[in-house]
Amino acid sequence: MTVDVKLMPGLEHLPFAEVWFSSIDEQRWRQASSAARALGKNGLEVWTTTETPDVVAFFARRGYDEVRRYVVSALDMAVAPELSPAEVLPQGWEIATFAERPDLARALFEVALESYPDQPGRSEQVIESFESWRHWGLDGHPPDAFLIVLEGGHVLGYGLLEIDGDTGRHGFTAVARAERGRGVARALKRAQVAWAAENGLRRLQTANETRLAGMRALNTRHGYVPLYDEIVLRGPAATVESPS
Repeated sequence: MTVDVKLMPGLEHLPFAEVWFSSIDEQRWRQASSAARALGKNGLEVWTTTETPDVVAFFARRGYDEVRRYVVSALDMAVAPELSPAEVLPQGWEIATFAERPDLARALFEVALESYPDQPGRSEQVIESFESWRHWGLDGHPPDAFLIVLEGGHVLGYGLLEIDGDTGRHGFTAVARAERGRGVARALKRAQVAWAAENGLRRLQTANETRLAGMRALNTRHGYVPLYDEIVLRGPAATVESPS
């Protein structure tokens, strides 16, 4: 079975390549390790979940350490609260989409520059240029589900949804450092739930790092139910076997 090993956007300078495992054995580990070395990396950042504890145990025995953990939660839109974001927005705030405001790309980039390395366990994140970020952080996402909070034309923050059939998955949520604590994340969450309802989605799903207590509490207040945890481990690639 082929394993999908790839570089990590914004973390290409680290000695790790990223891979997901829902099951593991020695052969798959060695395949992933070989693919990582082909990318110039000598370590793996392994993603798995609490639903596959054997994967965690396998890598723990091989010197891998947990570096991040995310709580995956879901909102059933059939029981979601009916929200009208405009009714609770502070005076002077507005919600726009990137489809409506493509001219804001540079301003969104400035917020991204601050927000990516501020994530728990992501201080190593480096965004090399506007062009590289735009490739993986903007243009690959549905522009009509890319929501932006503005005040007087100034970007306070943004949040995006990835759409898969009738399910929306919360992508990155970014709030400018100077605007944190003002309720920007709450405004984005309400706008995303309202957008999902208006566009006929049946489910929203999100993953939040366990250290983001405020965001997880916000999800709870809006009816999201925890499902399982995603676990991220880092460790060395398997050693290269000598030819017999």
